[in-house]
Parts: sequence; structure tokens; C-alpha cells
Amino acid sequence: MKFACFICCLFFLSFSSIAQSMETLTNEDGFLKNADGSFIQKTTTFNEEGFSSLPQKNCVVILKTKGGKVFNKVNGRIDLLTEGLIFTVREQDMMCALPIEQLLFDSCDATLSGALFKTGYPAVDKQTEKSLYQVLSQGKATLLKHYSVKFQDITPFNNTNTTRTYTQMQHYYLFLNGKMVSLEKNNTNLPELISSAKDYLSANKLNLKKEADVTKLVDYYNSL
Repeated sequence: MKFACFICCLFFLSFSSIAQSMETLTNEDGFLKNADGSFIQKTTTFNEEGFSSLPQKNCVVILKTKGGKVFNKVNGRIDLLTEGLIFTVREQDMMCALPIEQLLFDSCDATLSGALFKTGYPAVDKQTEKSLYQVLSQGKATLLKHYSVKFQDITPFNNTNTTRTYTQMQHYYLFLNGKMVSLEKNNTNLPELISSAKDYLSANKLNLKKEADVTKLVDYYNSL
């Protein structure tokens, strides 16, 4: 009987040790860590083609959390699968645990330098209030750009190596009168949504297929 109790105690201690080693904690800065203090890594178990992050490589990011905490000069990028922030420590990719309010790409390539991303907009389509949008124009009408990614897993016959292929997509929204409105293909419904800017559209021969021209139109509407 004593021997059985001893075995049970050993099992309990062993199980507790395993459970403790699997425990994940959030450190004082809000980044995920294991119980032993090491950062949790973002890992994959398959080959990848294409990219599931924005941008492809890390940039210098200023992060503001929902709690108002600001982190300057974070070396990271957006994970489009989770809409979280991937940051790099000692050449290892890690995930940020804190809810994000906004991200500002302080130093990046020409397309994203100065780009501002925000959360907190009403749910629309497959997005929630936690979804990140790039803010292209802000005012009584806010022009937003949402990035998403889809993937396909392919495992060749008689082969255990799976390849995941990513395809990135973009969609535009207008946050107007407290509501999110999805813009149609080529943004054709935008002039009706901000009808007071129609004359500016025709007078300046703006092309609604071009993001820069759409941004100009919403900027003008916000200036009225």
C-alpha cells in the first residue's frame, strides 16, 4: 500500500512538473512567455510559399495597446492570419499577447513607411472589432484598407511534406456615420456614399480604380 502511494505521489509530482513547464504567462511588457521566462515562438510545421505577413520582412513599428501602453521601435510585422504582431528577438519570431489599438510603421519600405493601422471599428464581413485596418483618410468619413490572406495546403502523393501556399487580398471600407460600408469592386459605390464630393471627382478626373485617387476624393470630402 505504501509503495502504491509512493508511485501515485511520483506521478502527481511528475504531472505537476509537466503542467508547469507547459504554462504560458504574460510578462510585464505584455508579450507571451513560457513559465521558464523564454518567449513563445511562432512556429510552422510545413513548407511555405508566399507570405502570410505584412510586410514580408520586419519594419520598425510603434505599438499602442488597448491599455494605452506604447512600445517604440519594435522590430516586427503584422501576422495576417491572426491580425496580431510578430516581433523578433534573437532571430526568433514571437507573438505579442496584448490587444492592439494601433500600429504605426515608423520605418519601412516606400509603400508602408508612415502607414497607420487601427482596430476598434464595428464588425463587418468576416472582421471583428479586433481586426486591423490601414487608415488611408480620416475624418467624418474614414477610408480603410483591410489586408487578409487565404492559403491552400498541398501534400504530394506518397509524400509527407505539406506545402502551404498563401495568397494575400485587399478590400476597402468606408467608416461613415458610425457604420462600416464595404466598397464595391473598383469602389464604384463611393461617389453615392459621399455625394457632396461628386463634382470634385469629375472636375479632377479621378480614377476610382486607383487607391491614391480614392484617397484624394475622401480627403476632399473630409475638408468640406
